[in-house]
Amino acid sequence: MVVLHLTQAVVNKISSKEKRYDIRDSKVRGLFLRVEVSGKRTWYLNYKSPPPISIFKNKKLAPGEVSLSGARELAKRFISYLYVEGVDPALSNDVKVEVEESISFRELLELYKPFVLSHKKSGDVTIRMLKLFDELMDIPIILLTSTVIENWQTSNIGILKGATINRRVAALQGMLKWAIERGIISSMPFKVNKISEKDSKDVIRYLSEEERVRLFKTLDKREKKYGKDFLKTAVIVSLNTGIRKGTLLSLVWEDIDLDNKRISLRASIMKGGKNVILPLNQDAFVALSDWQKITNCSSGYIFPGDGTRLSDTKNLFNKVIKEANIENFTWHCMRHDFASQLAIKGVSLHIIQKLMCHSSSEMTQRYAHLSMEALENALEILEQN
Repeated sequence: MVVLHLTQAVVNKISSKEKRYDIRDSKVRGLFLRVEVSGKRTWYLNYKSPPPISIFKNKKLAPGEVSLSGARELAKRFISYLYVEGVDPALSNDVKVEVEESISFRELLELYKPFVLSHKKSGDVTIRMLKLFDELMDIPIILLTSTVIENWQTSNIGILKGATINRRVAALQGMLKWAIERGIISSMPFKVNKISEKDSKDVIRYLSEEERVRLFKTLDKREKKYGKDFLKTAVIVSLNTGIRKGTLLSLVWEDIDLDNKRISLRASIMKGGKNVILPLNQDAFVALSDWQKITNCSSGYIFPGDGTRLSDTKNLFNKVIKEANIENFTWHCMRHDFASQLAIKGVSLHIIQKLMCHSSSEMTQRYAHLSMEALENALEILEQN
């Protein structure tokens, strides 16, 4: 058995081999991850049972989808039962282990969902934010300790803005407070400080012309190999409207007016909670028209998933970005690209604000330097003449 100083990044990269193998955690004694030939992963605890038998046993803790920090917390609790109370978890069916009885993040979210959708104006946004804690979904709520949440905050600094991290944690705290009020859980399992919003990275990343060409060549190559699906259409619409991913994936065909080349963004799917009507340029119009012909649909979600709206775009998009040799470019960067291209072409910040659905001009000021560059280039043309 291999012993490693495990980190979540190391765990994420662990893959299957020709034979089943185990990787032992060097931090928590007895904790190990078993990797099957099929790729299935499971957390186990290897322990020595209490006297008089005193033999080594393996206790299945949790599926491999549970994070490293969650598995460690779970292992520590079982170890506590073993050595403090002398309880063998493999044999004591009459002992209720608190961790095993605790409701999971995913289960609590399903209970919370009907309430938040019916009682909060921005309920859809709240649910989407909570679903983004995907690595915590299968962890019992009792294991969402301050350490677990602080690690999540730290791992997302530089990827998400500080304000975004704080909003997501606040949404999680809101769900837990709701659960406490209804007696589902007894207390708030964590207490953390907010991330500094001033120091958070707010990088404006947009595509160069060379990157844009490589992106669409890769998308075309992908369609030739696997056939047409949602991805190219969604990318074209994103780059030509600047709509946030959550809003884009929540669109239904009834929101699209192809006759007048307009798109209606309902308040219920908008971050700002307001109805907005935006024009469609030719590229977005053609992409949506062609997609409607391919799907042969005139109602329901434009990008349907398994019985509901599509949710998983990250993996496919990241594969395309990697193959196109484009670095540090996420789906949200397409929103920045939309605004940046407008600013570079000299469109006024006021119009960019309207098209981006920004609630204040301050949010649009990040693109001001690009607008200034466009003005300077225009003056240089005059000087040359």
